[in-house]
Amino acid sequence: MTQLTFLDLCSGIGGFRLGLESAGHKCVGYCEYDKFARASYEAMYDTEGEWKADDVTKLKPSDVPRADIWCFGFPCQDISVAGKQRGLVGKRSGIYFNIIDLLKGKEESDKPTYLFVENVKNLLSINAGFDFATVLSEMGEAGYDCRWQVLNSKDYGVPQNRERVFIIANLRSRGRREILSLRGKNKAALNQIIGGMQGYRVYDSQGVSTTLIGNAGGMGAKTGLYFIDQSKVAPKITDTARCLTARYTAGMVNHTAMNSAVMEVHPVLTPERMEKRQNGRRMKEDGEPMFTLTSQDRHGVYFCEKPVKSVKVKNATKTGYEEAHLGDGIVLAYPNSDTRRGRVGKGCSQTLDTGCQMGTLMRCGRIRRLTPKECFRLQGFPDELYERAASVNFDSQLYKQAGNAVTATVAYALAMCLPESQKDG
Repeated sequence: MTQLTFLDLCSGIGGFRLGLESAGHKCVGYCEYDKFARASYEAMYDTEGEWKADDVTKLKPSDVPRADIWCFGFPCQDISVAGKQRGLVGKRSGIYFNIIDLLKGKEESDKPTYLFVENVKNLLSINAGFDFATVLSEMGEAGYDCRWQVLNSKDYGVPQNRERVFIIANLRSRGRREILSLRGKNKAALNQIIGGMQGYRVYDSQGVSTTLIGNAGGMGAKTGLYFIDQSKVAPKITDTARCLTARYTAGMVNHTAMNSAVMEVHPVLTPERMEKRQNGRRMKEDGEPMFTLTSQDRHGVYFCEKPVKSVKVKNATKTGYEEAHLGDGIVLAYPNSDTRRGRVGKGCSQTLDTGCQMGTLMRCGRIRRLTPKECFRLQGFPDELYERAASVNFDSQLYKQAGNAVTATVAYALAMCLPESQKDG
């Protein structure tokens, strides 16, 4: 492979950086406006000697060092369906034009060969699609050819249903290359088990689906509905998705599928004495430290002996609810709303936002909020990097940073699309 250099603009906590570094490339600088995200970033990565800036709107083209790749997830507040949807005319999302102006002001020899861009899926449709056309047009004027694709984080090794549009652009003066084409390595056709007219045939779970049509899927057809596990060796295709778990033992490119739920365990003070208290409490929350040891008190733990299989979560559907099972993700925001749907993620979390109001069902039937560490895991960050960020930030900021992050495993998959990332020979 050939090692490329990259700039991490609108860096957040470095999802693009982690993915690109895992693919063998080198960061030479970063820019992030939010001081809390910048503190986490500098704690998580070795940034000594790198170029850095805090406000991309105040930069001039001459201020920005040369790099082979510029990657950025420009602010989505004016584009997201959760915002006012002002589009690119909005103050926050309009930062896109500032970055493009930096590109246009560069000499051809100093321009990056590639651009990696990420934003919410709504970028494709906001303002009747004119904003996305503007994005492509502006890149074209800067000298770049673009390819784009909507990618879901749950297809790349993390249990989070998170759809984002990704753009990879290449400088046309250095040649046109097909660089964004994420496909599995198994190109064999599906083996037909049961024949019949198209839409009613049944295939096994190996290979590539036939063309999907409007009425496909009848009589047990499963074409195209397979989970892809991204790895360095080859994607692994399974019929079932991962369950949301509190455990995380794998790295960037080797995520282990685990169908397990979280057991609720509480530290209890002197179980046989109901009136006994320490600082007004005799039972702590899951994950809290044990009570102070003394010479008289006894200590124990409480756990659920009769696990609950499911709970009903309010949902704006015909039934009025959706069942959540062990390991499912549950949206905690606006729990009494009569208009919100999709509150339960089957075996995965729904999309993290800046508040990260996501929970999961426990064995005892209680719904608990995901921890900041779990939210970092859902974005593909290892626990080591989370601990570094947690050492310089409060939970509220860590939740926000996880919700704003680019999923690192998806960034890695994109980086591996580059011809320079491929092994020589």
